[in-house]
Amino acid sequence: MFNFFDEIKNKASSIDNNFLNDYNILNISGKLLYVEGHLGVTIISDSQIAFKVKKGRVVVDGEGLFLCELTDNTLTVQGKINKMEIF
Repeated sequence: MFNFFDEIKNKASSIDNNFLNDYNILNISGKLLYVEGHLGVTIISDSQIAFKVKKGRVVVDGEGLFLCELTDNTLTVQGKINKMEIF
């Protein structure tokens, strides 16, 4: 089976692969955010969604945000994504 993230990681030969296994985030057109490897959601509102990742936390700011999918390790956020910060 083709795995988009694995293909990108394989092409990044100059980066230590140990750093590429913590989490994956894909922002599609500022309207859809797909995350693999989250460790729990900490904030949910229509203007901010935050979640834990290995060694940090991700905060997504925007408008009309909502979780349209949440599993043990993946989540999908829809809405107008204005900013994403990793702490």
